[in-house]
Amino acid sequence: MGTSKAAVFMEPLKPLEIQEFPIPEVEPGAVLVQMQMAAVCGSDVHKWHDSSAKGPMIFGHENVGSVAQIGRGVVTDALGRPLKEGDRVVFRAAPCGRCPSCTQGLTCSVNLLYGYIPSDKPPYIRGGFSQYIYLDPSPWVLKVPDEMSTERALLAVIGNHTTLLGLEKIGGIHTADTVVVQGAGPIGMGGLVQSKISGASRVIVIGGPESRLDLAKEIGADDTVNIDDYPTPEARIDRIRELTGSIGPDMVIECSGAPSAVQEGLEMVRPGGKYLVLGQATDYGQQPINPSLITRKAIRVEGAIAGVAPYSYIVRSLEAMNSVVSYPVEKLITHRYVLEDINDAFKAHESYEAMIPVVLPNG
Repeated sequence: MGTSKAAVFMEPLKPLEIQEFPIPEVEPGAVLVQMQMAAVCGSDVHKWHDSSAKGPMIFGHENVGSVAQIGRGVVTDALGRPLKEGDRVVFRAAPCGRCPSCTQGLTCSVNLLYGYIPSDKPPYIRGGFSQYIYLDPSPWVLKVPDEMSTERALLAVIGNHTTLLGLEKIGGIHTADTVVVQGAGPIGMGGLVQSKISGASRVIVIGGPESRLDLAKEIGADDTVNIDDYPTPEARIDRIRELTGSIGPDMVIECSGAPSAVQEGLEMVRPGGKYLVLGQATDYGQQPINPSLITRKAIRVEGAIAGVAPYSYIVRSLEAMNSVVSYPVEKLITHRYVLEDINDAFKAHESYEAMIPVVLPNG
């Protein structure tokens, strides 16, 4: 079957290494995918910094590829549509159907997400930063519509499906709501796009640098607040009140991951409003918040993360990107790298030079 080059995480803070792995024979029920595009996610960079992280591991969990070989018995995708070699797909590991997460309709906690599976034993190639990725028997595979760009398909699994889950949990956005998005990174852009197509009449994005805020305006932001111009929580809260009136916005969506963002957002949102937390995925330890704001202002608070989003939200996000989202979201993919330049892609993400850097494993 030949070999597959891959960028391998060996240990924290060390450059990822380009290695070659044998491509296994595709067993019945399995699928071999040739990678087309994989995004460098903030969680990849966080794991690279995590002193407890163990290698070897091939990162890359936000992926689009094409079917290279199908094992015997695989004839359709997750929606029952015929599947053949050459079809572009997004994918996940098969849910086991028995664990507590599966029982509750959440992402399986037994079969790990590709990009988080150790690469210390066959079939090795289990992440998107590889020329090929091997999907275990009975994988969850979803075809990308022929008319859809690979970039849009990738963006469907970057922030957007998580935001869909969060908005549903919190009761949705009402027509003509004003929404503030804290954070101008990939998750923030997902919050912006989903807010606009859900009926928000006005979306304000807080973040930086200016280049990211310019992109936010291109894909639908009505106003932006640059954290360089408003460097303190008090200044940003005052600016949001200037823009929305003293009552504040109907909803605030936290997408920044900044330790102080939650307290800031609770102060911004109007009485009776909603506060959705999507960006707090890194444990910074205890952070001061005033819980009386939640009761005194009767705020509805919810949280969501991609790791527990049911697969149905990927289906909906992909369809929304294809048929509903009219904004030029492809512009969010600002930097492209060949596999050998993977470490430059990490640097571009970490320095905020790139909005979304992607790796093209096969050039």
